[in-house]
Order: sequence, then structure tokens, then C-alpha cells
Amino acid sequence: MVDPNGIYFLGPKGSFSHEASLNMSGLHVEAKSISEIFEKVANEGSIGVVPVENTLEGPVNETLDNLYKWNGVFVNYRIDMRIKLVLAVRNGTRLSDVKKIYSHSHAIHEARNTLSKMGLTNFIPVESTSKAAQLASEERDSAAICSEFAANIYGLKSVLSGIEDGVNITRFLVISKNYTSIGDRTIVLFTIPDVPGALYKVLEKFYIYNINLSMIYSRPTKIVPWNYYFYLEFEGDVDTAEKLGLVRELKEVTNELKIRGSYKMLNSVKHD
Repeated sequence: MVDPNGIYFLGPKGSFSHEASLNMSGLHVEAKSISEIFEKVANEGSIGVVPVENTLEGPVNETLDNLYKWNGVFVNYRIDMRIKLVLAVRNGTRLSDVKKIYSHSHAIHEARNTLSKMGLTNFIPVESTSKAAQLASEERDSAAICSEFAANIYGLKSVLSGIEDGVNITRFLVISKNYTSIGDRTIVLFTIPDVPGALYKVLEKFYIYNINLSMIYSRPTKIVPWNYYFYLEFEGDVDTAEKLGLVRELKEVTNELKIRGSYKMLNSVKHD
């Protein structure tokens, strides 16, 4: 997938989103937040790369909420990336000199147990792992939990590697204004009546048509207190679901149904 006008990723450069975006050719552009990426895609027709789920930390809520918010933004591809974390410092800084550790909140949680056992507990959340690397490059008594990619960009050395607490894979979605109805999986978001059995009626449709669900989460709509929407992925594409009559039946048992398209896998990772 190519977009010479801009492939937006969560910056600054060196983030895992930046690495994921390199699967596509074009002009790679930093964004300050996931929400900004959605705005750029919706308003400028660019391409965005956003994290959606991590094997250790679960869903990325900012991505889910923006998928619910932006009706003109669709998902075209998925990129799975094995996340390998390092603890990186400036040249001349020893591990014993480190007084604070910067990283994104997800990365902190993904490495907290390993580092805490070594007496490293002063974690400071920042907007991305690459921002953490940038800060660590400017402060002698600090370190960053980041990728080797980011460490090299900011001139840091890795003093510890493989610090993630288990198999760590992040899924990224490639988003655009281009609606795709053919792919490996489909993403829908929906709301339901606040009555007993409402969610069951939705899930029953997939059972009837023998369609496997691969992911489902609920999130507050942030419009009405205690009102929720559901993010759901199922195996197969929209075209097939339309022909079966599934989409029509889902509309009958939901208050609101938003189809964000079907996506294909752009790459794969080994779960070693």
C-alpha cells in the first residue's frame, strides 16, 4: 500500500508505530497522538498506522474510540509486530546511574516485573517509546524502555535486552478513507438496547452462521453515562456476510451498526 501524500504514525520517529509503517512505501509523517492520525486520515485522505491490541496489555482504547467516532475512516490491513524491548541509556551512563525510566504506559507495564526485580521502579509515562528514547538521550541519569530501532536513532546503547514480561506482540491497523469489503477479517462496532439478552441476540447471529469471532471489547460511548458500544472482529469479509444476510440481521438487533470494512494481513510474525 503506497501513499506519497503521507503515511501517519505515532511519533516521534523510532516508535513501534514508525517501524510498522515502514511496511508501506511513501512519505512517513509523525503525529502527536493516535487521535491526530485519525483526523489526518479523515480530513486529508492520507493513510494511518495505529496500534489496536497487545498480547500483554490488551486493547488500545484510543484506537477503538476513534474507530467508533470517525464514520468515514476504514480498516484495510493489519500488521502484527513482535515487540522486543530494551533498556537504553546515553553513552557513558551505567545501569547503576539510572534514577528514572521513561516509556509509554503500555511498555512500562510490559517490562515492569522484569525491571522491578532489579530494583528499577521509578517509571515515568510519556506519549511513546520513541519520546522516551529522545528524553533519555538528553538526560544522563535516565533510561528508556524502547526498541533497538529507537535506541539506534537517538544514539543510545542498550544495557538490557529482552525485558518484556512474556510473548509481546502488537497488532497495528492500516486505516484510510478507502472502504474494503474483501479480506480475512471484518471489523464492526455496534450499540444495543439496554435490555436483558440484547448482546446474546447479536452473538447468536454469528453462531447461527457458524462464523468465528476473533475479538470483542466494550467501551463507554462517552455520550450517555453508562452507555457502551462494542468493538467486534469476525473471520471472513463483508461481501460474504452481506450475501448470507448476516449484516441485515445484525441491523435488526442493534441500535447502531458501524462497519469499518474487511482487512487483509500485510505481514506475520513468528510466535517463538
